[in-house]
Formats: sequence, structure tokens, C-alpha cells
Amino acid sequence: MHITYSYIGTIMKPYRCLFFLLLEDYIEAQTHFARDLDLHLERFARNLRDSAALVRPFTGDIDTVRQQVLDKPWTEDQLKEVQNTPALLMIDQDFDNFDPRSHPWLIINFGRRVTGTYGGQIPFKHILDDLVQVVLNANENFFTAAYNLKHEIHAAECAKIFEAKPGIFGFSIDLVHAASILKKIYTRMSEPRNNG
Repeated sequence: MHITYSYIGTIMKPYRCLFFLLLEDYIEAQTHFARDLDLHLERFARNLRDSAALVRPFTGDIDTVRQQVLDKPWTEDQLKEVQNTPALLMIDQDFDNFDPRSHPWLIINFGRRVTGTYGGQIPFKHILDDLVQVVLNANENFFTAAYNLKHEIHAAECAKIFEAKPGIFGFSIDLVHAASILKKIYTRMSEPRNNG
């Protein structure tokens, strides 16, 4: 796990993708949640090995880093998803070059669960474990598999899984349904390809 004062300058090489932790400063519920989530994020980062990096801000730099993410050219709907923190933003570009209008991205949002709306413990450990398996699978690009799957599944199921409808380049996954979509993506990526 990389801890930094700025997401600007974060580069992809040698990774397949980057994960950025999105937080807001001075929100008590998020502070408690973030401490709990940190243990799982460390394990997540370690399990990603050299395939991906998890980047998070120093506590004193949360607002600065948050503004760097918000300064990207998001649509109004996308911006609402990005502001719904805590969350993970996954991209496959250097942060400086990342443009949500032309590059693929994914947000896994933990925000609504902070308030206890769904009750009980958040199953983020399993979500993160599933995400590791998807990222480690080098058979196909994660974003390609997710995009193709998004257009194959029934509209009602899609509405449950994908919170935002931001268009072709990115999407947000609701934590409650994240495990099912990640398993479907992993299955799709693991299927042998028929080259004949």
C-alpha cells in the first residue's frame, strides 16, 4: 500500500491498474470505518502483489487528495458517485493522464454502508478478495470484461449492480451487489477462449 500526500504523479508502471482510496476528512463515521477498513486494505494490497497498487492519502492530506480527484472532468452523475465516500477508484492510467471521459474506471463504493443503513457487518473483505482474483487474472482486461458483461446482463439486474449510468468509459458498483458482478467478471475472464 502506498501512502502519499498527493495522487498527482502516481504512475501505472509496472502495475496493471491502480486503486485510489477516496475519503473525506473530519467525518467521524468515516474515520471509524476507515480504521476498520485499513486492516482489510493492507491485506488487499498485499494480495495484489505486483499486479496493482493501492494508494491512500496521509490523514492530513485527505482534503487535498480528494480535491485532486474531484478536479477531474466528471459528469454531474459521476461526480455524485465520486463524492460518495469512502470508496475505491480503479483506473488503468497514470493519475495525471486519467480522464473519466476517455479512460475506463470503476468505483466500488462503501459510503452508504457507513451509516449502518444495511445493518450488520459490511462484507468488504469478501469483495476485496474477489477483486484481487479478477485483477490477478491476466487473460483479459478487467474493464473490457466488465463493460461487455454490463451490456449482456438483464437491465433490472444491471440497475442493481451498477449504481451510475455514466456511459461507455466508467461505472460504479454498489457494494451489496459487487460480489456477484466480480464473480461473473472473473468467470468470464477465466473461460478458455475459442480461437478457431
